[in-house]
Formats: sequence, C-alpha cells, structure tokens
Amino acid sequence: MSKLIMGVDGGGTKSHLALFDADGNCVGVSACGPLNHECLENSYDELEERLGEFILGALRGANAGVNDVAHALFGLAGVDTKVQHALISGMLRKIGLPSFTLCNDAFLGIAAGCPDGTGICAINGTGSAMAGVDGHGAFIQVGGIGELSNDCGGSGWYGTQTLGAVYGELFKRERPTALRPMLFELIGVTRPEDYTETVTLAANNGSLDRNALNRLVFAAAHSGDAVAQDILKTSAAHYAGGIVYLAETLDFPSERTLYVALAGSVFVREKVKCLPRLIEWLVKDALKGRKVEFVNLETVPVAGAVLWASKIAGTTLDMSVIRPALERAGL
Repeated sequence: MSKLIMGVDGGGTKSHLALFDADGNCVGVSACGPLNHECLENSYDELEERLGEFILGALRGANAGVNDVAHALFGLAGVDTKVQHALISGMLRKIGLPSFTLCNDAFLGIAAGCPDGTGICAINGTGSAMAGVDGHGAFIQVGGIGELSNDCGGSGWYGTQTLGAVYGELFKRERPTALRPMLFELIGVTRPEDYTETVTLAANNGSLDRNALNRLVFAAAHSGDAVAQDILKTSAAHYAGGIVYLAETLDFPSERTLYVALAGSVFVREKVKCLPRLIEWLVKDALKGRKVEFVNLETVPVAGAVLWASKIAGTTLDMSVIRPALERAGL
C-alpha cells in the first residue's frame, strides 16, 4: 500500500478524520464526537481512549495500519499550551504513529481557507480561538482558554450573555431587552418570579438549548435590540483585537492581501451576518492602508489538515482535489 496522508480536525462538539493516498484518492473518512479534553468528563484519560479508537478504527476501515501513514496532522481544540501539546503528543506516540504534527484546530482554517497557506483564522464554534501563520512559518495563537483569555465568543459565551442580560433586567434594574420575552417563550416561563427556578433546572438537567440561546442574541440584535447589539459589539471587539494583533505581530508583507478565514458554526451557519460584518469593519479601520480580505471557510477544516499533512509528507495534494473528494465522501 502506498503511504497514506491523515488529517484530523478535533472540535468541542464533533470531529472528522480523513485518509488520502498519494494520488489524491480519499480512502476513508470517519466522524466522532468531541476530541477536546476540556469537553470530556474524564478529560485527558478519556481523550487518550477516544483518539486510539478513532485513529485505529479509521485505519482498519482502510485496511491499513499506523506504519502505512506517511504523516498525520492533528488540529485539536484544547491544544493551547505547551503542557497540553506535550501530553497529547505523548498519546499519539503511544498509538504508534511514525510521523505527526499537532496544533490547535484554529490553524486548520488557514490551510483550508487562505490561498497560499498564510494568513489568519478566527474560530467561533463551540469555543473561540484565533491563529496566524506567516510566510516564514512563524505561528501565533490568540485566545482559546476561555475565561483566562476573556474569550468573548463560542456558543457557550453568547448563551451566558443572554441569560445574564435577562437576569439583569429582571432583578438588577438593568436595561430592558427584547431577549426577555424571547427567552421566556423558549423556556416556557410566563411570570418573572418563576424565571430563576426554571432556568436553573433547565441548565442542570441539560435541557437548556445553548444553540437556541445563541440564535436569540442574533435575532434580537437584528431586530434592533440595543442590549443584544452590545453583546455582539463586545464579541466583535474581541475578534477584531486578536486579528489586528496577529496582523501586526507576524510578518505579513504590507503589499500583499492579508486573508482572514472565518470558521466555526457561529460564523458559518448563523444566518444573521451582523457579527462578521462588524468584525471586518473594525479590522479594516485599524489596518488602514492594508488590503484585507475576509473569507468564509467553505469546506470542512479537516481539508486543511490533509493539505498541510501532504505538504509535510512531500506529496503536496491540491485543495481542488481534496475538497471535492471529501464532499463525495459526505463531509
């Protein structure tokens, strides 16, 4: 068997693995749940078990083993520090992969969405993170560690802001917001005095739909609600600040277009596009004189993992081959 290229995108909700041969044929795809240790009940122990099952199961499905892999590229949410990188790298070595690269999943969007493999990616999905790679191979990550980096993005953050805004109106004399009647309808509350009991019970039993809470913020902002608009302004400032920092810190030639890829379910799937537009305005205002082009990631991030892995392995598959192959495989 010719040597295989493996790409893995591990997120906080779902994960994808793709196997390609040197000729650009997709010989296997797999999907599973989260591969972010921060989202798993048993943290690193559970991640190690899941990684082993995911990788070895995919290889068995392709009638291959670890020694058939020329290179594997893993972009995993939750790889934010050197300690985390070392711990998870140890897991991959135990599985027996002969050659692999491990990074945060934010870097995959650069390979998948920026034409020359350099630029910036901002992720707004289960979590929030930004990453940049320049032409010299230098790379930097911004955010990704939740409250410790004051991440004002990711599905959980918008839901928390919604709950806080409604509680503030009800019990702290804060601004009235259209989010209150919208949330009351969502969780089945008619009287303010029932709110705390109902929302606490829903949060504890897992019936509180975080995705639905996210949609409330965007719908309310679109209708002109000032509180919801301020929530999105805070999020936009978070992303724009990180993007501008990366643009100014890494070596991106001023005469060339700087590409910024937007990835993650909140950016890609949300129909109300006021947040990306606001981020773009803030970034371009801060980087006056620079040509900056924002692109929505139109393929699954695992495509970037495959492309990157192929370059390291020396096979250099093209995105025009990888993307349609993954689409045919159902990703």
